[in-house]
Formats: sequence, C-alpha cells, structure tokens
Amino acid sequence: MSYGLEFKNSSDVITLDSEYSRLVVLYSARYSGGAVFPNPITSLEPPLIFAKPDGNGTFQWIRMIGSPGNWTGWLNESNSPGTYFLAAYESKPTATYGLRLWDGNSKLLFDNGTPCAQITDVIVGWSFLGAVNTSVGRWSFSWNTTTSLNSGNYMLINNIAYDIPGGDTFSKLSCVWNYANNTVTVVLQNIGDFNGNSLFLPLIFAKPVI
Repeated sequence: MSYGLEFKNSSDVITLDSEYSRLVVLYSARYSGGAVFPNPITSLEPPLIFAKPDGNGTFQWIRMIGSPGNWTGWLNESNSPGTYFLAAYESKPTATYGLRLWDGNSKLLFDNGTPCAQITDVIVGWSFLGAVNTSVGRWSFSWNTTTSLNSGNYMLINNIAYDIPGGDTFSKLSCVWNYANNTVTVVLQNIGDFNGNSLFLPLIFAKPVI
C-alpha cells in the first residue's frame, strides 16, 4: 500500500490494511444434515462455508441451496451434527463505536464489531488407500491425509460440494473426519473411468479469531 492504515503483528505479518478485506465471519450456528441461513446471501458466488463435526463424522454429497444472488443454505446427506460459520471477504457495519476502515472505492474493509477468520491450513497432498468395485461400472476410491483436527479448525466445504466431471463420467465426493487419528479421508464414488492414483483436491481450514 502507498498510503492509508496498516497493522502488523509481532511476527511482522500484515493483519489489517486499507487496501484488502479481511476474511470475516458473517454468521455462525449449529447444523445437522445441513443448515438454513438466517437471511439469504446476495453475492453472485456461493458464500464460503466452514464446518466441523462435533465428533467423528462425515460430509457426504454436500449441496448448496439457492442460486446466484439468493443463497439460502446447504445440505449434507450425512446427519453428523456440528457447527459452521459463513465467511466472506467483506465487512458489515455492525459496531456502534470503535474502528471502521474503507478502501479508496468506499468499500467497507473492516468493522471492529465483525469477527474475523484466519486460514490455518491448506492440504494438497493425499495418500491413496485403494479402490473397491462396488457394482458394475461403479468404483469407490479412497485417499487420506493428516491434519490437526483437534485444534478447532473448520473445513471449507465448498470444495466438496460439486461433482467432479470427467468426459462422460461423474464422481461424488464424501469427506470423513477422524479426531482420534487426526485424519481426513476423502471417498470418491465414480461411475465410468477415473485415474484413481491421483487426487488434486485442496482442502482449506480456518478458524474464527477470538
């Protein structure tokens, strides 16, 4: 930035400036089998949804509810209960006093009444566990990875909310949490041909900044 306001933490990392929005928490709540938002989200793109199950649980065939400009919730075909929060790179004028920060185009970047979220981990490497032929033409592939599930991290579920296309094939994703082993297992159920040795699916984790 050439002018304006800038804050750095004790590690010399910029935590707030007058050019870029923070990832802020718009809403948080409980879920079971998905959730309905208290108010529609009016962005063209789906809102960022970060979730974590209470215990060992599964995110299975996640689906966003709504359409561009009117996102109203999300569905999880597994009934594993937990908590989630909505996040966006924008702020809301919520505080009655304190600090607000706008950019040069009058976009509200920061309001001290809106809690922020911080990206804590990104997973790009997976270990292939194997494949099972569940029926004619149908295969189930599994991979897993290790991450710190016990640290309070929430996982971005948007990444697993869509089928993976591949020519005339399609694949549905499930994601299984195991707190005891700190592992996340992704199961891809595929109809048609698929190269099961490789998975290029990033998982992103974040947590609210208290």
